[in-house]
Amino acid sequence: MTDSLGVPLGGVPLHHPTQPQLGMTEPEAPASAQDEVHTLLTEVDGEIELLRQRLQTILMKHPASESSLQSRQRLEDLVVNLREANEHLVIASLDASIRATKTAESHRQQTLFLSMLAHELRNPLAPIAMSVELLRKMPGMSPAIQSLLQILHRQTNHLVRLVDDLMDATRINSGKLKIKKSAMLASEFIEHAIETSQPQFKAQRQQLELNLPQEQVWVHGDSARLSQMLSNLLLNASKFSAEGTSIHLSGHSETDRIILTVRDEGIGISPERQPFIFDLFNQGAVGEGLLAKGLGIGLSLVRTIAELHGGTVDVTSRGVGHGSEFRVSLPILQPAEGQELASNGRATPAPGPVGLGRAFQAKRILLIDDNEDINKTLGEFLSVVGHEVDFAMDGPSGLQMAGAHHYDIVCCDIGLPGMSGREVARRLQDDKSSACLIAISGYDQPEQRQLALEAGFHHYLIKPIFGKELLALIADVDA
Repeated sequence: MTDSLGVPLGGVPLHHPTQPQLGMTEPEAPASAQDEVHTLLTEVDGEIELLRQRLQTILMKHPASESSLQSRQRLEDLVVNLREANEHLVIASLDASIRATKTAESHRQQTLFLSMLAHELRNPLAPIAMSVELLRKMPGMSPAIQSLLQILHRQTNHLVRLVDDLMDATRINSGKLKIKKSAMLASEFIEHAIETSQPQFKAQRQQLELNLPQEQVWVHGDSARLSQMLSNLLLNASKFSAEGTSIHLSGHSETDRIILTVRDEGIGISPERQPFIFDLFNQGAVGEGLLAKGLGIGLSLVRTIAELHGGTVDVTSRGVGHGSEFRVSLPILQPAEGQELASNGRATPAPGPVGLGRAFQAKRILLIDDNEDINKTLGEFLSVVGHEVDFAMDGPSGLQMAGAHHYDIVCCDIGLPGMSGREVARRLQDDKSSACLIAISGYDQPEQRQLALEAGFHHYLIKPIFGKELLALIADVDA
């Protein structure tokens, strides 16, 4: 039975398409998307049905005439058009929901891949870095070997930076890049960035020309991240400049900001690439016969760090072959405000190298790692220093050795086969072990660090560890 508009009385639910349309690539949407679309469908169809009933009531109150019949036809066409529009809206909503779900899953998979790649790269880097440190300590080497070791040292540090960049890329992707702000002088992070970049300038026989403000400029920021931001710009300038050229670092303060500029005489940036130069993983040709270097992470990290500090970064270049100029703008604190915040935030001394300068005390140390090269190189390094070292290749063996002997320190990997390092720590704590537990892990995520500390570890070091860092922790442990 139908009314005068040819529509079934009582309303019939709008037709739900059973197959994807309009370019949909998946057979069905996720349950949450289906629920949302079903709700939208019900609401819109209900409104259309109310409109139809009201129009029918109005038309029934007027006698039939040519004009009313025409109006009736127009209204009938309107109802049909509304229902068609509703159907297209539902299809478009399903399509958009599916695409959003696929994008989110792709983003999750990319973040997971980068995280696992960084972890896997840290494992071989750890024994390489430690071997280089051991070789550099050996006496009586010829100048030629010393020169080769310097190259190994620089390139190992470069690999470590690349792995760190990969981890930062995952944090940028997931929005988990965090900063810890405190009041400090801008000269602190500037000097550290220069120090970090010097080996690269020396290797390229490049000169760093400085023109920095002489007055004290206070900023409220994360010293490590701001240093990383500036050193990335300096290293980027060095990387894309020829040997023997100059890199220029200048700065000046304005009313409420400090402006830092890094200018090079390198290959430059083409106009079409400049708007995208700070995008994550931005790569591509930079000139005829020239390919972009690196992973395309450093400049994206520069922008992220600047923005997290309320700042900006931009680039200018007259094109390929004409060099580049990067300009960072950061908010500053007034001197009185900066000094007050610094004194309030530094009631206790800032942490530095622990235990340096103390009389040496030999410790008994247990290393637990399934990577034999890590055990061997790290064990040899600690033995050369004067410590007594044992090692185990898995958790159960490590627990057995810890139960049979007294150890001052247990250094344990997290990703052990069969039994994780966290489980080892929990069992050592249950056994009332007095050893200082140091996690040595390839996982650099904050949540992994937190889980390790909750399991009972006292310290958490990221592979590859360097001797000075570990020796400082060991020296601070009471025998």
